[in-house]
Formats: sequence, C-alpha cells, structure tokens
Amino acid sequence: MKTLILLLSISYATAWLDLNEFPNFYPFDRELHKRVLNSELCEKQLNYLRDNDSTLLLNFLDAGARIPKGVFGGNFRDMGNFYQCLGIRKRVENMDIEGKYCTINIPLTPDIPFGITEVSPKPLKWSTLIELVTQNKHNYFNQSTVDQFSGAKYLSYAPYVMKSTSRSARDTVQTIEVQLALCIPKACTTSEVLNKVGNITTLGLQYEDNLCRLPNDKHWVTADYIAIVVFSTFGLIILLSTTYDLHHIFYLKKAFNDKNMFRIFSAFTNLSMLCNLTNKRASLQCLDGIRAIAIFWVIIGHAFVASNITAFNFLDIQEWLSSIKSIWITGAPITVDTFFMISGLLLVYTSMPKYTSLGLLKNLHVFYLSRLLRMFPVLALAVLFEASLYNRISDGAFWHVAGNGVHTCRALWWSTLLHLQNFVNPLAECLPVTWYLAIDVQLHIISPIVLFWLLRGSKRTSWTALIIGFLVSIAIATTYIFLTDVHRNYFVYYYVNVLVRSPPFFVGMIVGYCLRVYRDRELNISTILSACMTTISLVLLCLVIYVNFLKDYSAHSKNWANSSVANIIDSFTRSIWSAALGWIIFMCVNGYGGPINKFLSMDMWKIASRISYAMYIIHFSVINAYFSSMVENHYFTVGTTVFIFFSCSVVTVVVSILLTGLIEIPFSILFKHMLDKVSVNYEKPLVKPSRPVEIENSNSNGNINDGFLCEETKSKTNL
Repeated sequence: MKTLILLLSISYATAWLDLNEFPNFYPFDRELHKRVLNSELCEKQLNYLRDNDSTLLLNFLDAGARIPKGVFGGNFRDMGNFYQCLGIRKRVENMDIEGKYCTINIPLTPDIPFGITEVSPKPLKWSTLIELVTQNKHNYFNQSTVDQFSGAKYLSYAPYVMKSTSRSARDTVQTIEVQLALCIPKACTTSEVLNKVGNITTLGLQYEDNLCRLPNDKHWVTADYIAIVVFSTFGLIILLSTTYDLHHIFYLKKAFNDKNMFRIFSAFTNLSMLCNLTNKRASLQCLDGIRAIAIFWVIIGHAFVASNITAFNFLDIQEWLSSIKSIWITGAPITVDTFFMISGLLLVYTSMPKYTSLGLLKNLHVFYLSRLLRMFPVLALAVLFEASLYNRISDGAFWHVAGNGVHTCRALWWSTLLHLQNFVNPLAECLPVTWYLAIDVQLHIISPIVLFWLLRGSKRTSWTALIIGFLVSIAIATTYIFLTDVHRNYFVYYYVNVLVRSPPFFVGMIVGYCLRVYRDRELNISTILSACMTTISLVLLCLVIYVNFLKDYSAHSKNWANSSVANIIDSFTRSIWSAALGWIIFMCVNGYGGPINKFLSMDMWKIASRISYAMYIIHFSVINAYFSSMVENHYFTVGTTVFIFFSCSVVTVVVSILLTGLIEIPFSILFKHMLDKVSVNYEKPLVKPSRPVEIENSNSNGNINDGFLCEETKSKTNL
C-alpha cells in the first residue's frame, strides 16, 4: 500500500516549468524588436504614408488583415502576406520605411458601443463583421457547434481560437478570438498604428498583441556555434574514416582486423551494412514488419495532428474525426504500445542467454549504461539541432510554432537527455515525441526487479516473477486511473504517465520469455487452433481500435468522459493490444504465422525497421517544419494530408538513414567495446558464445532502443 501511495504521489509530481522563465532562449531577437521601436519616427512614417505615398500604403494594407475566410467553417484566423510584408523596404526623406509582420487577437463578439459617432474620420472597418456575427451567432454557434470546439482536445487548432473551456454556447462564443495579421512600419507598435488609423481607444475595441516578426530577427545564440562545431567535427571524422576505409579496400586491397577502430565511422562500410538486404537466419524477422508499419502509422498520425495547425476548415476536421472513416488515424496512438511491448520482449529475449541473476547484479552498471549510452548520440544530436540550426532551415507565418520547439529545447534540453520530461515539463517537451523514450528508460530502470527472478533458472520462479510483475503493473495503472481524473488533462495524467504505460512493457516481457523458452522446441499446435487464435488476436486488435474511437472521437464521446466504462477502457485496452500482438509474434516465430509471417518478414520492411529509432526521433520535427513554413491557412482534406505524409516520410527516411549509418551504428560499436571492458564476468560470460552472433540475433540488451532497432541490425554492430 505504501508503494502504491508513493507511485501515485510521483505521478502527480509534475513541475510544470514555464517557458516564460527562460526569455533569453526565445527563437526571435526580442532586443532587436525593442530597439527598432521609435514613437516619433513612427508618427512621421505614418504621416508620410497617408499624405505622400499611397502606393506604399496600399502595399502595407495588402499584406495585412482581411476578414478570415470560412468563419462559419470554424476559421477565425487570417495570416495576411508574411513575405510581402517583410519585403517592404523604401528609403524616403532620410528614413527607411520597412515592414513588420504582427498578429493580434480580437474577441469574436467584443463589447463595442455601435452608437458612437465621434470617432476618427477613418474608423477601422470592423463593425460589419461584428454586426453580422452578433446577429447570427445564436443561429449558427449553437450548442452542437460549441461542443465540436470544446471537445477538440486532440487537435492543435482549438487553443489558438479559444480561451474558455466552458460547455455553454453563449460563454464559449464570447471567448472565441479572431487572429488577424497586420503589416505595419517596424518603428511602430500595433496600438500606435491602430489608434492612428481608427482611434481604437475611442471605439472601445479590445485586442491582445500576439507576436511580431522582423526581417533577420533570428539571432545567433551559443547553441548555434556549438552545433556548427559539433557537426563539423563529426563531418571531418566521418570523412577521414571513410577515406581510410576506401583506401584500404580498393587501393591497398587489405583485409581489416575486426577491431580496427579507424574505420568505425566509415560512411561506406556502415551504410553498406545498413542497406544490405541479404537474408540471414533471423529468429525474429516478423518484428521488422511490425516496427516499420508502427513507425509509419505514428508518422501519418502526427501528420494529421499537425495539419490542423494551419487548416481553416476546423469544423470539417471535427466532423471527419467523429466519423468511422477516420478510425485508421484515430487508432494511431495505440501503436506506441507496440513499441513498449517490443521493448519488453527484446529485453527478456536478449538478456536470458547473457546473464544469470547474480551476473545481472554484478553487471547492473553495464545493463543501465548500455541502455542509456546507445540511445544518447542520435537523441543528443537531434536536441542540439532543434535548439540551434533548426530555427534557420525555413520561415513562414506559422514559424512561431516551430520556434516554440526551439525555445523549449534551448531552455529544457536537459530534461530530455535525462529522460525526465514526462515528469518535469510534460506540456513543454523538447522533441515532443521523446516522452516515449523517457518512459521506456524508466521502465528499464525498474525491470531488473523482475529480470533478476526470471534469470534464476527455475520456470516456476520465472513465471511467478513475470505474472506478479504484470499484475502489479495493471493493478497500479487501474487504481491510478480510477482514483485520478485523468480527463482533466489527458495528456499529462494519462498519455505520458509511466504508471499507465507500464502494462504493455510487462506483457512484452512475458512474450519474450515464451519466445526464448520455446525457441529450440518444436510446438505441436493444430492448424485449426492456430488459425482460430490468430483470428481472435486480429479481432481483438481491431476491437481495441474501435472501442478507443468510440471513447475519444465519436459523436457520443463526451458522454464517456470520467465514466467507469472509459476508465476500464483506459485501464485494459493497451494490455489487450499488446497481448494480441504478442500472440501473433509468437505464432510467426514458431512457424504458424502463415501469410502474416511472410508479409511481416518481407525484405521491404528491413531498412525502415533498422532506422525506425532515428525516424521516431526526427519525424515530428520534419512535419512541424513543413506546416510552420506555410504562409497562409490551407483547406484540410484527407488526400492532401496523405500526400504531405509521403513527402515528409521521404525526408525522414533519408535523414534517418544518414543518422543511423553515420552516428548510431558507429557509436553502438564504440560503446560495445567500452562496455565489454568494464563488464564483470560472473558464472556466465556477458555474451554467450555458443552460437554465431548473426544467427542468434541477440546482442546485449539495450542496443540503442530495442523497441525500434531491428535484431539483424543489432547483430551487425561488430566490425
């Protein structure tokens, strides 16, 4: 009971760090924005535009605000013309008039006294929209429409237009904000311009400044210089190692010693190894297909999530999400549990031939270091790039979205590298997808508690440890879900919570134990029984996806919130998914997979499986850069988003191949040599030499990320 209370307390121990506490890491130069402000110069430039240069004035107006398109489709945002505004530059009367791009938020139904007559001769032309919305808001913005906005907890658009969580139609409409772009002289503030143009103080229009952008406002920071030095150093090392390798292979035609350290970073050898599709007798080939399908499912899911950041037909998105046609996308979040299950599976499968229980204790430092070090290089480089040069690869009207990621990595990079972000800053993660790595590391930290008893040698002890481990994890997860209102912040209290994510990992440990125990035995299972059990597993997988769709996305999902049924679904569906998938893996490995095994073991999955770790780390940054580079809202369609998914996937695959071949594999080899020197042999050697490594396909646990890295790649990390 004390343990349960402790774990529940830990689950609540979220620090909620605020990025505003780190203003020096802002992606845009705030000091530059302050320096260019000059009220006297602003007044002079505005008078010049009004009296002397109507063409330049029209250029400013043309690049600025308009009534948003598709208001009745859920769009309350117009982004103007970003590049046109920043491209304005003219030298007149000993002053430079340059454009500054700003966005402001205006309440949809502001309390404006329309009877005012003593206003500026050129009032802001806002009253037409206000009158239209005021007259029709109760006809169109009814409770059903508001429910679509308020229920959009999984979309990225809602926070940009809503400041209220009220379920009342009247309250919600009153707190919806319209975001408009303004193009103004850089010496001015928005209030100076609007007061000059429309005397908003007298009019009574209330608004909030959102952000402003200037040309070349991305300042150089320390992280940029560090990134240039680090990436240049790696480039030089790879170049020298590749030159050395090619010189010996093609010119000297000499054979290499397996421990030749000078060719570890050879791009030629490592990329050749990575792309070699020669079939080996691998015992877990079906994992290639499962990993590849899972990672592409994650990518397309994130492509759909990110697309609504710039979409203007928000209500159409909500309507599509609530229909059964979207189930192949709404089911994507469950696939992360596939990686948790595979991680637990490979942990047991690769540890059993290498350790005894006492040997594990003697080499516990190696066990943990192997896990952490082999994940570190790719993760560290990705964090460094996100905090530095990523801010310079593109720009656009939505680049503040990508800039927020840059700001987060500059301020909170340490929580990602220490795998603490799901506790410390769950809502401000550097590389948002790395919450998975944090939970995976945390589960590996506690795994020796079960692994020690599993390695004792007795089947009874092993099964007892595995079953108790799973039952304790499911009991803690269920208790936590029923005692906690996880739906008040589903992402923080459920989605990235290690307690509720642990059961699939322990299911994977059970599957891994079964695979290892029955590895050299011939199972006698009738074809009918095998087909029936596999069919049941497939049905369960589909049922889990459908039930979660009903709970989270269907038209009646709001009735499920905080209900016992929803809590039961959250407690058990991820374990059911993992168990059903584990059975399919078990059947495939033992020769009963039939066409499923043939499909999952096809060569076309191998490369994607080998680079899946790098793909997972970088794919969201690629998608985020694409949408943040847009200069205006786009119309969401399923077909368009699928095309975006393919384009982002190509970039992700190419970059991941380079990261895996040039960084991940070399450091994997290097760390293996280092850890072998500090390991302590006890009863069994650290690596059991009874089988060739290529056939055994089971290197030391923790190779990079067992949930991602394919077995064949791990077997090749020896030169």
